[in-house]
Order: sequence, then C-alpha cells, then structure tokens
Amino acid sequence: MRFELEPNSRDITKEQVLADITGVAEKLGLSSLTILQYEKHGRYGSSLARRRCGSWLQAIAEAGLSVKRKNSKASSDEFIPDLKRVAKVLNKSSVTQAEYRDHGRFGPRVVSRHFGGWLEALRAAGLEKTREYGLSDEEYFKNLETMWVHLGRQPRYGEVRRPFSRYSAGAYERRFGSWRKALESFVAFVNQQPDESFAPEKPDPEKEKQSIVPVVEPDKSRSISWRLRFLVMRRDDFKCRFCGNSPALSPGLVLHVDHIHPWRKGGPTTENNLQTLCEQCNIGKSDLPMTEDKKG
Repeated sequence: MRFELEPNSRDITKEQVLADITGVAEKLGLSSLTILQYEKHGRYGSSLARRRCGSWLQAIAEAGLSVKRKNSKASSDEFIPDLKRVAKVLNKSSVTQAEYRDHGRFGPRVVSRHFGGWLEALRAAGLEKTREYGLSDEEYFKNLETMWVHLGRQPRYGEVRRPFSRYSAGAYERRFGSWRKALESFVAFVNQQPDESFAPEKPDPEKEKQSIVPVVEPDKSRSISWRLRFLVMRRDDFKCRFCGNSPALSPGLVLHVDHIHPWRKGGPTTENNLQTLCEQCNIGKSDLPMTEDKKG
C-alpha cells in the first residue's frame, strides 16, 4: 500500500495567510499571536506564514497585530535569565530555538548572534545542548513516524518540537534541504518494497514437497519493522480496529500492530495479517483470533 503527502501549499497566497492570522486573533480575542497559538487554531502552518512574509513577527505585523518581542539592545544579563526561565516553564533541561521563539522575550536569532550560536547560548545559561550529531536518515524517519502516529496525520513544520519530536524542524531542514523535502524523502523510504523477511514468499513447488513449514527464522518472521508498522497504522487511520480510539483523541494512548491470525499458530507477518489495536484491546485479545473457527 502506498501513500502520498497532502497537497503542497504553493497556491496559498500571502493575503489568505494574513487573513487567517487576523481571523484567529479575533476569534481568541488577542491583539497578538504566538506561533503555538496559530499552530493550534490556524488553518495554515506557521512555516507558510514565515515563507510568505519573511518571518513570523513580520507576518503578524502585516496582519495588523501587535509585535511585543524585544530584540537587539539586550545583554547577557537579560538573555541568560530568560533562557533559564523558559526552561523552567517547560520543565526541561534544554530549550530549542522553536520553543524559545514561542516562550522567550527575545528572538532566537538575536540570542544566537549575541553568543555566537544557539549551543553557545545554552552553554552560557547552564543548559544542555539540543542538537544530536551523526544521526542516520532512518533515525530522522523513525522520529517522523512517531509524530505521524501521535497526531494521526501528516505533521506540520511548527509541530516539530518536543514532546512530539526528538529533533527540531531546523535539523530536518539542514539534513534534507527543507521540511517538504524531508517529508518527501520519508514517503519514498516508507513506500519502498518491504524487507524480504516480511514479504510473502512466492510459491515454490519443490520447497512445498520437502516441507509444509516455511524455512524462515521464527524471530525474524515475527518481528515487525517500524516501516511496515507505520503502513498498517496509516491504513487503519491510526485508530484501534476494536474500539476506534486513537492517540489524536486520547493523548497518551499507545497503539500496537498485532497479528490477526496469531504468529504462534502460523500467522504470517504480512500487511494483510496485521491490524492496529490500542494497548488495552491488544492485551485483552492475546492470541485469540478475531473470529472463532466453526466446527462442522
């Protein structure tokens, strides 16, 4: 089963974005908006607003809203306490630029320029670094899969932050060139042919004569790759097929991918024998098949 990204946002005009920002502010009764507020209530992503206007502050200014943030004339004596304050508000030992953009008094670029880099700013404030090095493409994709399952849909640029994501949106941009290219690379990876150990074997008459038991290592045949798990969950709309619940409706809900015909009883690890269940339904199901065998 293949899947595709949502339509690109190239045809959405600057005027449409600004009108939506204004509408959200009016709906919330606010004179200004943070990125987090717009991501929660807006029709478009904040990244689209930044692309159309050059920055989020410029977007809200052009939408006729108030720009509250202080910028260039601050000192380390102001930056460091504010970084620590944001970390305390978020109950974290570190702060990403996206998080500081939403909660800080200053712009993250201003802070970065003052200290010579974001990691240097964090170090000066006694906070942990946010960036991890030496990551593979698959580690980035696995993180994307986790976000996709949690949200039940394609993640937006502004949602690429903790606790949903281990890595920042900037990390994806640096790795793949842009957020859209990261999504396209993820889709191409997931749509590749499954690993041989998960694909159904072609009938082999000679093998069937020798044995009716497939010559496959039991541990390998039972294991489900994260890529196959994602395809199954997406096919099932990221919902439990028994109770219909999902992480999008019930934050904290854990989804499993389960064998319909139990593996111990010969059920193969293939897409048509896998289903999405929530943790509670999966525990209740155990090794029972979905339908009882009829005795004739």
